[in-house]
Amino acid sequence: MISRFLATKIFIALVLAVMLLPAVAWADGPSYTYVGASYEWTDSKFGVDPSDDASFNDGSIAGVSIEGSLGILSWLHIAGEYFTGDCVDCGSTGDGGTSDLDFDGYQFGAGVNFGINDKVDFILRGYYVDVDLNNIIGDGWASEAEFRSQFSDRVELQVSYAYQDLDSVTNSDFNVGLLYRVWDGVALTARGTVAGSDTGFDLGVRWYFGDLLFGDRDSIVR
Repeated sequence: MISRFLATKIFIALVLAVMLLPAVAWADGPSYTYVGASYEWTDSKFGVDPSDDASFNDGSIAGVSIEGSLGILSWLHIAGEYFTGDCVDCGSTGDGGTSDLDFDGYQFGAGVNFGINDKVDFILRGYYVDVDLNNIIGDGWASEAEFRSQFSDRVELQVSYAYQDLDSVTNSDFNVGLLYRVWDGVALTARGTVAGSDTGFDLGVRWYFGDLLFGDRDSIVR
């Protein structure tokens, strides 16, 4: 499995490579109609932290995340994420060794976005969350506050705080993400997460396609 340190080096190499590409146009302000995929290495996901339970051997989580968002109005969107992977070293083999356990989950909800200026939005979202770890199913809700700032035709910075409440589990995390547009609607993504003493990192790609569906706007209704 790729370590987080190696993942960081891969992202740095990608950024250096795409900096050599010619500039591309990016629509004014952040966009809210997109799909994306990433690979994530993290100590907690959807509020579930294996290190909080001694039976999970202080394990971590790694896997694939699929995300999507659809602009409904210029200030309203729906968004969701599906994650599938492993709780690494969370299981016990019975002879003192460890094994991986299945980890699957999703969240789905809606958000409102407020334009602070032409390049910066403030977003509030609410989600329903459902998680399955080793056939132990938990559900609940999450809330998120986020700033999205478009620095240039290529670069967008995202900073967010999320709170999760699943059954008897509560958690929160702070996220900083970087999106680097390489051509048309395609951007490379990287995000770092801090949840208390836990950390996480993911690398991926996102495709913005609102202009293909709605022409000169990013939502179903202007």
